[in-house]
Amino acid sequence: MASDGKVKVQVSASNIDFSVKAKGTQLPILSDVSACVNGGEMLCILGPSGSGKTSLIHIVSQKMKNTKTHTIGGTVLCNGQKLTSTQFRQISGLVTQEDIFNSTLTVRETLSFGASLRLPAKSRSDRVKDVITMLGLDKCAQTKIGDDSNPYLKGISGGEKRRLAIASEILDPDISVLLLDEPTSGLDAAAALNVVKLLRRLADAGMTVITTLHQPRPSIMQHFHKLLVLSEGRTIFHGPLSSYVPYLVDDLRCQIPQHESPYDFLLDILNPAMDHVIGAMGVLSNDCDNASKELANLHSQNKVRTTSENIEVELGTASDCVDKDFQSAGGSRAGCLLQFTTIFIRTAVIKARDPNAMMTQITTAIFSGVLIGAIYWDVYSKEVILAAQDVQMALTMSIVMVAFLPFDVVLTFPKERKIFLRERSAGLYCTSSFFFGRILADMPQHILAAAAQAAIEYPMIGLKMDFASWLLVHVTAILVGASLLQMCGALCRSFEEANIIVMLVMLCSMLVSSSFVREVPGWLEWAQHVSIMALLADIGVHLEFYGTMTTEEQQLPVVKDAAYKLLVLFLAWRAITFIAVKFLHTARTFRENVFD
Repeated sequence: MASDGKVKVQVSASNIDFSVKAKGTQLPILSDVSACVNGGEMLCILGPSGSGKTSLIHIVSQKMKNTKTHTIGGTVLCNGQKLTSTQFRQISGLVTQEDIFNSTLTVRETLSFGASLRLPAKSRSDRVKDVITMLGLDKCAQTKIGDDSNPYLKGISGGEKRRLAIASEILDPDISVLLLDEPTSGLDAAAALNVVKLLRRLADAGMTVITTLHQPRPSIMQHFHKLLVLSEGRTIFHGPLSSYVPYLVDDLRCQIPQHESPYDFLLDILNPAMDHVIGAMGVLSNDCDNASKELANLHSQNKVRTTSENIEVELGTASDCVDKDFQSAGGSRAGCLLQFTTIFIRTAVIKARDPNAMMTQITTAIFSGVLIGAIYWDVYSKEVILAAQDVQMALTMSIVMVAFLPFDVVLTFPKERKIFLRERSAGLYCTSSFFFGRILADMPQHILAAAAQAAIEYPMIGLKMDFASWLLVHVTAILVGASLLQMCGALCRSFEEANIIVMLVMLCSMLVSSSFVREVPGWLEWAQHVSIMALLADIGVHLEFYGTMTTEEQQLPVVKDAAYKLLVLFLAWRAITFIAVKFLHTARTFRENVFD
């Protein structure tokens, strides 16, 4: 048992195979890999690039499953039990190589929002404080995370980001297994050592830690209990760290130079890119040649030094500490309403922290309003024919500007997709909670911008319709326009792709508007029924020219028909956006997306 009463979890992977389908054949990535690590122990997975380290981590974490493109074999057990991916997710955390956070939030805010989605209300604050202290984040708790690519948004250091990533995964005190994919990558020597020391403290407290590393120093390796070395998807060594050097000396018949790291020594042998270097290493080349020959010989005889033959014995020792809660693990950690509320508030905070985005939109609305108002100043003072034409163009241009005013929302899902996928994969919320919370958080800013433009234009142009109708047209235009823009963004992998689609849609929508063409060809009539420019312009024109008439037949049919079409388009585009967010560009199977 762990010191805090939490049950230790032994994790074992037996006979793991992994292959990828390429050009009609199965390309093996992992071949018959086995490993076992007990609760309270640290397992380090080493190997040159392409050896299958990351694949093994994702298979053990059950983030990767059988699909048409790749096949997985073998068994992963926790205390001798096979768990579902949902059950395993409830007791484990996965820290990937890339640190993905909202750059404008502080460290404490990031953890607090995570705690809101994971923990009961009464324990959130205390747990956040404990985790911050545990991971040494006290000094930067109130510092924004920042974005290294933005020189105006500097934040915490790389080592602090890595510790924050670990903190985010262990917020739930029930987490017993922590998996990490190269947590020291990109860090300096001191920061890397601090991260590993932190992991060792977590292991000493009862957590099972499994991590991949890339050529670590001996001072880092001494904190691990077990070692697994992979090469081209095969096991080269698996056992206690204390058995590793004897393996090199006795089994591979190597003489390790006095100042050479035994871990770098073997990895240099296993790395194909080092062949030309090894040939120029003098005396060491003999040891490397001998080691390579011995490895080939041991593989041919199936005598690679590994504890795989002892895994069944180790599994027997886990029977006394089976966690009876495993079978009941699963389900959402927060209700849908709490998930939605948390996402909404978090998005609102992020938007408030980025005043440039809000001010840019408001400033653009003001500038557009002043420009259109100046061009069409006191339009009814002109001749009747000119006035009628200019009023129609003023209505159309104003609607065009306001509908595409929130152009930044094209970035919403391409930009936030990584965070969404990571958090959804961790079971923090469902797609619908994220979608509605994220969408609704944008609306206040959009309505404010539309109102600013409408208020400026109305007196300058001298429109005859009442201001409430003019304001309603603008608010409708910006909300429907935002739904179209976000749909384009959700359907695309990147902003560049979405930008091309949006430009094309905007151009086509304008061209079929009645203000630009009086009668479209028969084969294009359908376009006027789905063009928000055409529909909004029709509403604006009828409210302006027929608004003073009392006969409903002269005004309401066209307005109602256009309003119904806009409502249908708005709902349809929101539905398409939701489907795109849930299913597209997720790197997951259709079935996984359906049930998550």
